[in-house]
Amino acid sequence: MSTTMRPLSKYFGVELVGFDARRDAGAGAGAELLDLLLRHQLLLLRDQELTPAELVGVGRSMGPIQPFLLSNYRHPEFDEILVTSNEKVNGKPIGVARVGNFWHSDSSYIERPANTTLLHAVKVPPTGGDTLFASMYLALDELSPELRAALEGRVAVHTIRKRYKVTAQDVGQSLREIDDRLRITIPDVTHPVVREHPLTGRPALYISEGYTLSFEGMGWEQSQKMLEELHAHATRESTLYRHHWRVGDILIWDNPSLIHAAMPSDPELPRTMHRLSIASGASGEAR
Repeated sequence: MSTTMRPLSKYFGVELVGFDARRDAGAGAGAELLDLLLRHQLLLLRDQELTPAELVGVGRSMGPIQPFLLSNYRHPEFDEILVTSNEKVNGKPIGVARVGNFWHSDSSYIERPANTTLLHAVKVPPTGGDTLFASMYLALDELSPELRAALEGRVAVHTIRKRYKVTAQDVGQSLREIDDRLRITIPDVTHPVVREHPLTGRPALYISEGYTLSFEGMGWEQSQKMLEELHAHATRESTLYRHHWRVGDILIWDNPSLIHAAMPSDPELPRTMHRLSIASGASGEAR
């Protein structure tokens, strides 16, 4: 790749200046992108005017794509793409309008969460809708030795039930019935609180306000107090990166080591994003 790197923040993230996804991803740059991602956690590619098919090609160059669990939000022609949008065609939403407006790591509520997320800005408003990122490497590294020791070896429960949004298929069902169905179709899972990166082995704090329910072997009130303390520590404003979207932006982020949150935008202004997830165990697993 004929590119230069520009830091996005003091702690993590780089912009790849001069990278052309249409040209370079097809030239075997996927492995190089993955290497850069593992070093920097977050990559920004500007001015990438890609078709959905080309975006899927970029994703595949980095590893096997993991489709979103809920099929009603997938792209009609490309099953790999999750569409987030407030736009409608013939009165029907083309994607999920509000998603991820809380701190989380993508798909931590499944046994093998996605390693990598790619998000492509197709249409964005001039203001609003920014995305915040926090490094969970940094969060772990800056814990007190006593608190880190208390977390080592502990596991946490992650669940989609904490943030599930009722859809048309849920009409006529009670909240208890919906909750019971989710327990069966997307059962709660556990992950280490101090989790080693699947590709590098580097440990990171692995909790979020969005999907982490509680700690095993700890009472509910104590769990919630601990989660609030860890969340406040991980999302200190001075350590965050805030991304203001432009049409054609692609952000690629490392889910094992980052959490993120979407900021609100004006619902009257059109906003459409295409998202891909790269499955756990992508190319480069032996690093």
